[in-house]
Amino acid sequence: MERPLLDLDKMLGPKLSRRLPRFVKSFLKARLHLEEINESIMKAEHPQGAGYFDEALKYLDITYTVRGGEHLDSSRRSLFAGNHPLGGPEALIAGSVLKDFCGDRLRIPVNSILGHMRPLEEFFVPISIFGKQDRLAAARLGEMFSSPYQVLIYPAGRCAQRMSGHIVEQPWKKSFITQARRYQRDVIPMHMSGHNSDLYYFWSRVSRTLRLKFNIGMIMLVDELFKQKHNHFVITFGEPIPWQTFDNSKSDREWADWVRDKLFQLQEGNGCEPNI
Repeated sequence: MERPLLDLDKMLGPKLSRRLPRFVKSFLKARLHLEEINESIMKAEHPQGAGYFDEALKYLDITYTVRGGEHLDSSRRSLFAGNHPLGGPEALIAGSVLKDFCGDRLRIPVNSILGHMRPLEEFFVPISIFGKQDRLAAARLGEMFSSPYQVLIYPAGRCAQRMSGHIVEQPWKKSFITQARRYQRDVIPMHMSGHNSDLYYFWSRVSRTLRLKFNIGMIMLVDELFKQKHNHFVITFGEPIPWQTFDNSKSDREWADWVRDKLFQLQEGNGCEPNI
């Protein structure tokens, strides 16, 4: 059986692939670690599906500790709302934990680059990295929220940044509150420890300074994933918040900030550097 491998030309699309010089494509292959990812797929015992979350973590020698696991309940349709400190490891770790209580009934919106991660493509719902969704992407998101699957989202939409020497989570978008209420999903706050490299924060700062719509650091996220080799993380789940909580006493934006504050409290006692 042929194993699903990642191909840069398919990721770029035929038009862009033809336009890019060979040296640019070589640079992208190196930054995206395509050869290493393909090697991990070839060596994997479970090269596709829920088992690949564990396979990827094993290949990278990434370990984790779970706190608050008693709050996981497969009998309810939940919306897991997590902080976004890294861009890769948090999804792999969350997927590894959540598959043990919901199997393959998990969906995660991801940027269009990670959407090409074929071993996990059944779990990923690709969205635009520029924030503007086409009709197909919007329809997929609607299907995801209305499905019986558990949903994991990162309301910030972007990775945390370094501001004045501190790692700061980006403002949370309010849409997850709207969707939780509309589709009657309880919200489970989920905090992940960790942070990216100084180089990532440098290029992200350059993007902000130049007011670019595209964060240059996004290209480096796979590279950042491989920099996390041999590291240990702490993932903490909070108490489920019933969807009925999100009433008219606050605006959806205020409720989003309220949930974010709950997440801030979850990092206390995990023994890791604050990253919210």
